[in-house]
Amino acid sequence: MSTVMFFPGLVPSGYDAIRDFVTTDPHARRRFARADEILGYTLADAYREASIYDWEVYEAGYMALTLALADRAEEMYGRAPSLCGGQSFGSFMAAVRCGALSYEEALRLVRRSVVVETEWFDSLEKPLGCHFFYRLPHDTVDRLLAEVRARGEWAELSVILDEQVHAVSAELTTLARFEQRVREEGGFPFYTMNRAEHCSAVGGLRKRLHDEVYGGIEWHEATVPFLSDVDGRLLTDPEEIKQDLLDGWTTPVHWETVLRGMRTGGVQEVWIPAPRNMFARITDRSFPTKVITPRSALR
Repeated sequence: MSTVMFFPGLVPSGYDAIRDFVTTDPHARRRFARADEILGYTLADAYREASIYDWEVYEAGYMALTLALADRAEEMYGRAPSLCGGQSFGSFMAAVRCGALSYEEALRLVRRSVVVETEWFDSLEKPLGCHFFYRLPHDTVDRLLAEVRARGEWAELSVILDEQVHAVSAELTTLARFEQRVREEGGFPFYTMNRAEHCSAVGGLRKRLHDEVYGGIEWHEATVPFLSDVDGRLLTDPEEIKQDLLDGWTTPVHWETVLRGMRTGGVQEVWIPAPRNMFARITDRSFPTKVITPRSALR
């Protein structure tokens, strides 16, 4: 059976929800212990105290968690995936699992990238952000974006997961008004990141990451095909995977692109290592889906 291991994007998840898995599962203990060695501090302790805006800790913790859940999935089901993919930040874990990046190099990439990202966003005259929300259809989202542009303000659609889940990047002042309109239209705001993603406004950041970070990381030929969330291609060349991860900064995430890549890869089943089972619905209408959460992994 052709199976894809698909890593979801970074979502807020408190330490209490993952504590038992992190402290008792051997895969999690191994992943977190190795991260401790690379980062120079106890990642689990730092994650427990971190907020979503502590990017190094939160990204490294999310990486360790989801890779441990992936390890556990392969042990549970007794086989390896046929290809790997991810949405947004999840693509970096997919790059690790497919062999294009070592786990250690991925952690170093996170550390170096966060420094550049923070410096770049802090240097902007007007702060940018990305607002995630759900339960609004596409036509309503398009109408709300048209309202923003009619006021002469910039906004771009950054994420389209399905008819219900979207994200929009804009200036933070614009997003505050946009969030209110989401509520008025019957939608549910999820959270706002203090940086824009998957949009044209961060082209300068993409260039800096290319020049200052990604070139100093060792990339490898993938042993399992890597599914791009940028254009749906199946990649194995290390340079192509590196460029694809960079392109993710400036390209909107569209779930139909990922589904097209899964169909091209002959996928028959999807495994999703994730802190919550909410991710099942984005694939189970197209493929049989297993979500491996900290709770289900312990069972």
